[in-house]
Amino acid sequence: MKNMKLWHLKQLLTSVVLIGILALFGCGDDGATGPAGPDGPTGSVGETGPSGSTGTSRITETMESAITGATIAIDGKLTVDFSIEDDIGVGFNGLQGSQIRFTVAQLTPIDATSGESSYWQSYINKTERAPTDPINGPGTEDAIQATSENASTEAGIFINNKDGTYSYTFSFDMSNVTSPVAVIYNPDYTQRVAFQISGNGYPTMNRTYDWQPSTGATDSISSREMVSQGTCNNCHGELAFHGGGRVDTAYCVTCHNPGSGDANSGETVDFKVMIHRIHRGANLPSVINGGEFAIWGYRDSKHDYSATHLPQDIRNCSNCHDDSNVATPDAINWMQQPTMQACGSCHDNVDFATGTGHLAGVQADNSECQTCHGESGFSSVRSNHVGIMDYKDIARTAIVTKPEAVRVDLATGDIEVDVMITLEGAPVTALRDSNDIDTPQGAMFGKYGHGTDNGALALNWDDGTGYQLNHQEVAFNDCTPDGAGLFSCSAPGLLAGITATDVITATPVDVLVCMNEKDGAIVRCDSPETASMDVAQIESEPTIAFFNGDGSISTEAYDKIGANMESCQGCHADKMFHHGATDLIQCKTCHNATRTGFRGLGDLKRHVHRLHSGLDKDALDDENPEQIDHFPNNIDNCNACHAEGQFDLPIQQNTRASAASGANDSVYVSPTAVVCGSCHLNVKLGLIDPNLPGLIDPGKGAISTKNQSLIDHMIQNGAIFGSANFAAANKVESCSVCHGIGAEFAVDKMHTLH
Repeated sequence: MKNMKLWHLKQLLTSVVLIGILALFGCGDDGATGPAGPDGPTGSVGETGPSGSTGTSRITETMESAITGATIAIDGKLTVDFSIEDDIGVGFNGLQGSQIRFTVAQLTPIDATSGESSYWQSYINKTERAPTDPINGPGTEDAIQATSENASTEAGIFINNKDGTYSYTFSFDMSNVTSPVAVIYNPDYTQRVAFQISGNGYPTMNRTYDWQPSTGATDSISSREMVSQGTCNNCHGELAFHGGGRVDTAYCVTCHNPGSGDANSGETVDFKVMIHRIHRGANLPSVINGGEFAIWGYRDSKHDYSATHLPQDIRNCSNCHDDSNVATPDAINWMQQPTMQACGSCHDNVDFATGTGHLAGVQADNSECQTCHGESGFSSVRSNHVGIMDYKDIARTAIVTKPEAVRVDLATGDIEVDVMITLEGAPVTALRDSNDIDTPQGAMFGKYGHGTDNGALALNWDDGTGYQLNHQEVAFNDCTPDGAGLFSCSAPGLLAGITATDVITATPVDVLVCMNEKDGAIVRCDSPETASMDVAQIESEPTIAFFNGDGSISTEAYDKIGANMESCQGCHADKMFHHGATDLIQCKTCHNATRTGFRGLGDLKRHVHRLHSGLDKDALDDENPEQIDHFPNNIDNCNACHAEGQFDLPIQQNTRASAASGANDSVYVSPTAVVCGSCHLNVKLGLIDPNLPGLIDPGKGAISTKNQSLIDHMIQNGAIFGSANFAAANKVESCSVCHGIGAEFAVDKMHTLH
């Protein structure tokens, strides 16, 4: 090592001398060339670097690696060649055989005759024993599980070439795998070898290499690229399982294939089945009927997905299986190659062996699936999944509600708004009346669960400091129709105090249309004709309009948003949220700093953080929170929802103090405390009384020591809790001194590190 340092030092000194010479005789010297000088003395032979040590052993935060080749010898043993470089491209020579693990699997292609889809089968397997104690799961039979090997666990041969290149020869004959399950090697089939490096200070690396041994080809061979890591990361941020060491779906499937099961639960861990079931979670028919879906992992650790909710329509299959993505050329298989295994993963109330729940009755294998559910089948997978999603998109535009004009009495705040309502292009002349009597057109409008029939017009106004109202609506069936599609909606005194230059937001909410899911037709919501249909209520896509107080059209709302709708849709992917909101401004017409809300504080900057944090709405003790939501990303990953600068301190948008439900009356909480307390305090913020540390509303319990210490820290730095005075709470705390971006404990640093 000492010689290595000396050698590098000499190289550095030589480089410095050369740079100095180039500086003296640079490109800017255009003088004539002088005569050649006499030959200098012969120099001594330079010192040779350490033998076989042309790389570096420096582990860096980012490292590049690749599998460069794979060969199978006459004895059937596979040798894989790979390379690793540090963050500046120098070969890394410090990897040890115990720090990398390898998998290898074979891809059996689609069999059109049997109806079987393609599938991976691992060559390396073990037997997991069924649990002897019911506490470790209900499984009763041993299961085969795919696994990996390396030089420290098996008799494989690991070679470090000391220049950043390596090779590993597997311990077994690929052409003679018989135990614990037989794998028949076929050189014409695609083979995949993969490795994982993680832990020991290394950045996580999963790498795969596909090839066809009979030809040596790596391109234009059979594949099963159904979903990409990037697609998963739209929602998960960075997919990372098994301790964070497995991050690439191409690596995952080398073990999670049809040959692998979980002995503890009796469930398969085949990727397509397991992932579908995890994502449907709480909505699995078996779970709805009182069962659970759980998988047991390392050291009998239970992972229960029975409360998992996918934050979008489960039928939006193309959101994960994107056939327009060049990285997933086989994504279309989900609709072209239906199987009992894939379909039964979500529809787990169907028993194909007995025919229970299956219209076609008993299904012995996959050979007949195409007949009904293939592309030309009468009940194709496409029509029942992505087809419905297409219908929903069309149905959302069937009812158009467009605010067209406002009239405001600036002295009284009385307001009238004209809204044009059309149904499939035709003016709506009359809606369901106050006695719940349907008109022909009104019968097409759905009824919102806790809203108003036929929908409503939400109104708010902003004087430059933020929205002044919350949840102010005028029901459309209380508006006056002119018989030609125009409805005049009035609200006496609603905008008291408004000026001519303040901005009014008008947006329809809770407008639903009834749709037949079989063909997308807009139908009556409740009638004998539609009783036998699969009728769904679809939230219509409303418009949002801005007007000045003097009635003129405004080009922009004052109240800005500190998050990106596009980022939201990366996970929600359903174009709108409840009440039909398609824009976060629409959300803030109700969820702003003036709203207390059923969770104690309804401001959007608190409401969304709190929902994503997963903390129970009524919990007091952070040591025993109940999960009510499951954020699939790392909760510390602010960039999942916010662009750079949107989460700096002091907060950038929605900067007012927020109203909160107190022990008796509404109180106010300072703005940064509202945001930070959403995740860091498992207490309703309105119940915190600075004059009674450790105590809140009698009968509700005590604040935990951990929570109280955080509250004290916030108060010491300017946070206000429990103020009856808005002006006193509407202040900028000093949080940015330590937590602003660039500070020692900046929000971006602390959240990224955690």
